[in-house]
Amino acid sequence: MQEFGEALTKAVEASGLSLERIQHHLELRGLQVSLSTLSYWRRGRSRPERPESLQAVAALEEILRVAPGSLTGSLGDKRPRGRWVERAAVLEGVWQAAMIDLGRELARVDRLLPYPGRNVSVRDLVVIGPDRREVEMRSSTVMEAFEDGVDRILVAKTCDETDRSPGEIVAEKSCRVGRVRRDEEHKLLVAEIILDRVLRTGETALLDLRFIADPGADSSYADRSFVRTVRDYVLEVEFHPDAVPARCYGFSRSEPGEPDVETGELWIGTTASTHLVVREALAGHVYGIKWEWE
Repeated sequence: MQEFGEALTKAVEASGLSLERIQHHLELRGLQVSLSTLSYWRRGRSRPERPESLQAVAALEEILRVAPGSLTGSLGDKRPRGRWVERAAVLEGVWQAAMIDLGRELARVDRLLPYPGRNVSVRDLVVIGPDRREVEMRSSTVMEAFEDGVDRILVAKTCDETDRSPGEIVAEKSCRVGRVRRDEEHKLLVAEIILDRVLRTGETALLDLRFIADPGADSSYADRSFVRTVRDYVLEVEFHPDAVPARCYGFSRSEPGEPDVETGELWIGTTASTHLVVREALAGHVYGIKWEWE
């Protein structure tokens, strides 16, 4: 079966229509799709997943005069979801549980360059306060560009239902925070992270970010998933001396909805911290640490 981007490109070329004309035909059907989104779909940098986007794909089959199902059938399974995720241009459908319309938020962040790159290594440090609540997560990332001209990425942050808000994102060094869009209702924050230089193909950059929490209930776990496979991932949890759990253990989850699989007990050292090391954190999988207070 053809990939969606390839199938759409062939259909567009065979139709002889420009993207502007295709967008116009979609608008006549009450469907709003930006030119950049249509371009990303063709190049395979994103794909439609929201209900509105899937409606647009069905309409494209009519507009481009291709067989019904030839485009929708090439979409395959939905992409993986996770709590903390970095993505390029479109983040729609990332969190299954939250059901957040990320496409709507990202539409407000205009003219962003996509992020053709990967994270070589990631180290997260989650800090738990004396009230047993998450204070912040500090993240250090080594990223590598896939092509010339990469100068920024998008970072999205959501939170648990018990949190009061999505909190804040702060850039520490080697980068700075650009435009920020917030959705308080859905506890979503999308931030533009600008690098300190423009990368060429194969060049790397260091990103040091702090995700400051606005917590609600007691915390009992920290986890993360990635859209692309990461070679080395380290997750450390630092507990306040007055809030040290009785037990810690690592876990993983292969896909949304699947049960957690324990990966072993984790020792809490004299510094009241523990850590998990993952060699090749696979795309879409969840890796984390859970703890029990009693």
